[in-house]
Amino acid sequence: MKSLKEIICELGEKLSFEVECEVPVSSSAWVDIMWYDKRFRFSKPKSTETLLRIPKLPVVAFEIEEKTARNAKHIKGNVANLDDTGAAMGILVLGKENLNALRKAQIHQKKSDKDLWKILLEKVRLWTNEAHPRTRIVIMTEDEIRDWARREGVK
Repeated sequence: MKSLKEIICELGEKLSFEVECEVPVSSSAWVDIMWYDKRFRFSKPKSTETLLRIPKLPVVAFEIEEKTARNAKHIKGNVANLDDTGAAMGILVLGKENLNALRKAQIHQKKSDKDLWKILLEKVRLWTNEAHPRTRIVIMTEDEIRDWARREGVK
């Protein structure tokens, strides 16, 4: 099975974006994936260059939390990173492994995946709002990303 990162990259290419991974957005932060408007063609920033030095137009930025989305600090850091991109939209992707991590707590051991997603999505929504994002942030699950990719013909 393809990783979330591979799926998102292929989806971006299928939707006619220029796609880059591990994009430096500041001197201390990177985002996992960026989709750019192809009409602005410039080389990928060197590891020491941030988007401040590259005339590209970021459209969508992605941060993937495969298994650490139960932590407010991680979520708020991701929101800050997405904000720093200047992209029109930031997407925070929550991986299924987060459910297994939640299940380790005795209170959640017998809950269904549906119930755990509901709990996790509500927490992440609250933490995202607490971070006061300047850009539009969308929270999506791994299954939603994979379904979107499938609808667009990404295998």
